[in-house]
Amino acid sequence: MSDIILSKKTIALAILAILLVLVFFILKPFFTSIILGFIIAFILNWPYKKLSKLIKRPAISAALICIVFLAVIATGIYFLTQASIKEAFNLYLNLGKIDLLNLIDKLVSWLFPNSMDLTNQITTTIQVAVTDLINSFIQGMKKIIVNIPQLIAQLFITFLIAFYGLKDNEKIIGFIKEILPFDHDVNEKFIKRSQDVVFATIYGQIIVGVIQGLVAGIGFFIFKAQSPLFMTLLAIFFAILPLLGAWVIWIPVGAAMIAAGNTMNGIFLIIYGLLVVSTIDNIVRPFVVGKKSAINPAIIFLGMVGGLLLMGPVGIVAGPIILECVLLMFELYRKGNLKIKMTPEEKS
Repeated sequence: MSDIILSKKTIALAILAILLVLVFFILKPFFTSIILGFIIAFILNWPYKKLSKLIKRPAISAALICIVFLAVIATGIYFLTQASIKEAFNLYLNLGKIDLLNLIDKLVSWLFPNSMDLTNQITTTIQVAVTDLINSFIQGMKKIIVNIPQLIAQLFITFLIAFYGLKDNEKIIGFIKEILPFDHDVNEKFIKRSQDVVFATIYGQIIVGVIQGLVAGIGFFIFKAQSPLFMTLLAIFFAILPLLGAWVIWIPVGAAMIAAGNTMNGIFLIIYGLLVVSTIDNIVRPFVVGKKSAINPAIIFLGMVGGLLLMGPVGIVAGPIILECVLLMFELYRKGNLKIKMTPEEKS
């Protein structure tokens, strides 16, 4: 009798495995949209709760919040794409007109006298790196424009996921707790740690990084840096990454302005970066994050970079969650607290 039950369980597990594989391939083209939808739902959870108290209709509140958010984001992406492609292309053309060798020589010779070979190496490296970066950016923006129909479909799926992620937030979390194979206390720890990582990544890194990059962008416009919008986007990208920051952009831009003869603006940009850009995150972070971001910065950095390379932009959030959950599993296992959920029959 036990052999028959074992055979039936094996067949059931095999069917389940096949169905899960099929589901994986069905949903694979939409993984980015699905994860992004849940991320948006997490970000919009606070305004959704505020609005739902006024309207008292969860579906209407979730729909209004998602429509406004996606409309603002879509409009911003449209205009930013057009302007940034133009600036990046102009920067690419102007790069060939700049006597980069002479500019680098002025900077390097001040630090390392009689170092022409080093100047040539630095110049070549910078030219190749900047050219590749601009080319990648332009190609990426062109791909977005060409694939607008597909992008609209992806946005629609993102909207649906964000909508149901807001409206049925508690049901989704309850479902996840039910399907996790661990004991109730362990499930609670996984959910809590995942929420903490998402909070620390989105608010502690992404939102604070965007604010720092925008503050750097204000300096680019005020002090008339070349291609200020494009430089702002780069500053935002590097400001989002932990252990790096917007300084990766504003320091070279200021130095290049000084070397190009725009001395006063370059000096003022560097001073602005030191006094304002570098300190703004220390001012903003406590208000945005509070005490909820006690996650190891190295885990967030490795997760964000590795996730970005593996899964694209959504990996910035998914990567740290995966790493932190694996570390939590090892921690619970080491302490002997990784308890598996058991039915009453199995306990007996």
